[in-house]
Amino acid sequence: SSVLPAIGLSAAIPVVFAVVVVLAMAWGPTVGPSVGFGAGLLIDLTGTGTLGVGALVGCVLGVVAARIPVDRWRWSGAGWATLATAAAALLDTGINAVLAGRVPSVSLNLLWVLGGAALCVLVLLPTRAWLQEAVR
Repeated sequence: SSVLPAIGLSAAIPVVFAVVVVLAMAWGPTVGPSVGFGAGLLIDLTGTGTLGVGALVGCVLGVVAARIPVDRWRWSGAGWATLATAAAALLDTGINAVLAGRVPSVSLNLLWVLGGAALCVLVLLPTRAWLQEAVR
């Protein structure tokens, strides 16, 4: 019933949220929440968390990421995008922990989530200009 943890890919959540951030930054506030909702729902359907938490976090992430100011420089907005991705991943994990009756704790996982979010955003962010042109 839970695919990602069974094959060891529960760390893929920052990757999914980084994709949401980059797509929302490229396509704006009309598409960002929809992309976030869909990606979050996929996380919910393949993970062990409560159904709807990932979709809600993804939707809010899409709204927030679409508001990140960007310019022509390929790395513009990288700091805010990394923070938004990491915050969404931690929020998703924390809410699911509380709903499961566990106390969320700060551990070494925080470092992995922050590092993973930064790496994913930095790898995906240069595709933003290409994504904007692909839609027009």
